[in-house]
Amino acid sequence: MDPRLSWLVSFVAVAEELHFGRAAERLHLSTSTVSRQIRLLEDSVRVTLFDRTSRSVLLTSEGRRLYGEIAVPVATVEAALKRSGCDVDGRIVRVAYVSAPGERMIPQAAARFADDPLGSELSLQPASSSEQRAGLLDGRVDIGVQWTLPGAPVPAGLEMTPIRDEPLVAALPPDHPYGSSTELRLVDLAGEDWLMAVGSSDLALRQGFVAACQRSGFLPRIRSEATGYKAQLSLVAMGRGVCFAPAAAREDDGFGVRYVRMHDLHVSLVAMTRPAPDRVLLRFIELLRTAE
Repeated sequence: MDPRLSWLVSFVAVAEELHFGRAAERLHLSTSTVSRQIRLLEDSVRVTLFDRTSRSVLLTSEGRRLYGEIAVPVATVEAALKRSGCDVDGRIVRVAYVSAPGERMIPQAAARFADDPLGSELSLQPASSSEQRAGLLDGRVDIGVQWTLPGAPVPAGLEMTPIRDEPLVAALPPDHPYGSSTELRLVDLAGEDWLMAVGSSDLALRQGFVAACQRSGFLPRIRSEATGYKAQLSLVAMGRGVCFAPAAAREDDGFGVRYVRMHDLHVSLVAMTRPAPDRVLLRFIELLRTAE
């Protein structure tokens, strides 16, 4: 569903209740979600729709005009959706994710979500971190699941919820001199070519990695040849360079590379959302935390 329909539904409810709390109860949403949807609608139409004080909520002249234009059409659409068995608030939750969590974690959470009282239909789509952030900001994505390195800033206009921390491993070619090591520091691999995502598709992760290398006293040589850790592992096996991957990658031994734990580097899996996610989105994120 186009998120703008939800904005209009919230606008009609607030216009009729003249109270954000009562409108939220009517829509079975949180007050913060309704407030956010009204802000997004006001930003979209570039006018103020309500005069808000600590004691009252009143329609502006522009708000009264919009209400007169859309109240009946919105009610008609709501009624049609309900007749077809689709509640206007029961939208499809659109989840975008980077490759590694899509192997097991995302399917597990999706299966549990389908049986959950708050569950609704899901749309699952692989996407790079940069694609996720663009989709979140323009309303095409509801939850983005991605990796970030410690200390990375939260993008403006988004909210980040930690899911889990994972140690990182270095993936080395089969004949690499450090292939039999049990643990390495970043500086041990200062002279290597590092394989990373093409272009700026995972720019925040790249920036965090470069910053970590600089703290270790060197600037890494990065070869942007493949997006996704499986593609990178294939290139590592061919001797094109080394890469880092979540420790869970060691369970997939189909590439013939050597995995060595990194002493001074770990990664965080996080869920990105727009501010004040509602309880349906929070429930899916909670299920992600319990997935293996």
